Amino acid sequence: MDESLKKKLRASIHEKDPLKKALNVLAILTAALKSMDIKPILVGGRALEFYTLGGYATKDMDLVVNGREQARAILAEMGFIRRTGERHWYHEELDLALEIPDELLAGSLDKLVTVDINGLEVFIIGIEDLIIDRLAAAKFWNSPADAQWAAKLIALHKGDIDMDYLQKAARNARVEDLLERIVKHSYRYLCEADAEK
Repeated sequence: MDESLKKKLRASIHEKDPLKKALNVLAILTAALKSMDIKPILVGGRALEFYTLGGYATKDMDLVVNGREQARAILAEMGFIRRTGERHWYHEELDLALEIPDELLAGSLDKLVTVDINGLEVFIIGIEDLIIDRLAAAKFWNSPADAQWAAKLIALHKGDIDMDYLQKAARNARVEDLLERIVKHSYRYLCEADAEK
């Protein structure tokens, strides 16, 4: 990892906003892996936090990385530690935990969102695939809260969502019945937001 990235990493220690700190660290990891053609993708709770503008909060960061072993070497160089038998990597000074649960994205690489973080790139799962992930959790893991988050995502990003893709992905994931109900439910959040204005 080059010196400029190490400097940015040290500066991240002082960032007070947990989401900004996580995105800064992910941007540094992404830059360090770029020459190896490895692209970490933010998924899970931090992606939900990003899309809900901080409405959802989590302590850890889940990544899909198509080069897990190379990423582990860079994480160690960045100061992350992973104890034997544990899933998470942890950086004590940053107070940040991250996990790499998979090497393959459950979704479309074409739908990734690229965000500029201080001149570096971060890749985030597409909103449609995050909605499908939440709907699957709601339906197959019996998690009503995930259905509510899916509805909020639809309400917040209604104009940006590729509904054709979302409906096709919902059919493939066997959650189209829940998607139909959630789309109707999402309008309640829109009405509540309009009433507050």
